[in-house]
Amino acid sequence: MGNKKIFANQKMYMTKQDVETFIKASEEKEYEQLVICPSILYLPLFQDSKFHLGVQNIFYEKKGAYTGEISPLQVKEYGVEYAIIGHSERRTILHETNEMFQKKIDACKDQDIIPIFCIGETKEQYEMHKTNQVLKRQLFDVLKNVKKEALEHIIIAYEPLWAIGTGMIPTNEEIERITQYIKSIINQVFHVSVPVLYGGSVNERNISKLNQISNIDGFLVGGASKSISELLKMYEVVVS
Repeated sequence: MGNKKIFANQKMYMTKQDVETFIKASEEKEYEQLVICPSILYLPLFQDSKFHLGVQNIFYEKKGAYTGEISPLQVKEYGVEYAIIGHSERRTILHETNEMFQKKIDACKDQDIIPIFCIGETKEQYEMHKTNQVLKRQLFDVLKNVKKEALEHIIIAYEPLWAIGTGMIPTNEEIERITQYIKSIINQVFHVSVPVLYGGSVNERNISKLNQISNIDGFLVGGASKSISELLKMYEVVVS
């Protein structure tokens, strides 16, 4: 993936006016290492912006009778390069399954969209020292059925569930160890090398410390990404 990137998952936070203000405040520079994943409603507003684009979710069919879904073919028309798949909120709130994640990853490859596959453990699993076991199972259950050519272009995002939106995060040493574990497992089992992002309460206050982790390839930023000033401050830390 090259230099570290920030992926901004703006979730369902912003209004049209917020987005217009966000874009206007960022017009002066190019942001080669920043990917915005807006609400799908506002994707057209970002189409001519200075950002690379991703989507927060995607369906696995090109077209058809799938009310409310968005296909890889449709978002590709807007210049989308990335798609977040398997986010914990999709798992726990919307009950998406491993089979769906596998299909979505394969569908992304058909449109040259890079999937960002999210994995992470609960607080209870973390405290019971089961993080590696949980992550290995999440990876294997989904990726074992993914086509090899799709695996070669995947990004993994490690997001401990207990860190998302809570302000609590693992130590740098823990994140570095887990990142290395993820990379080694995928290399050993699937014989590919993949970038790994960290996500979960990443913000302006902790980005400098997190950026010291040597084997992280970037960050998946949630709530903090709705503020253009905070996001660009994080961006400057990561690219400097």
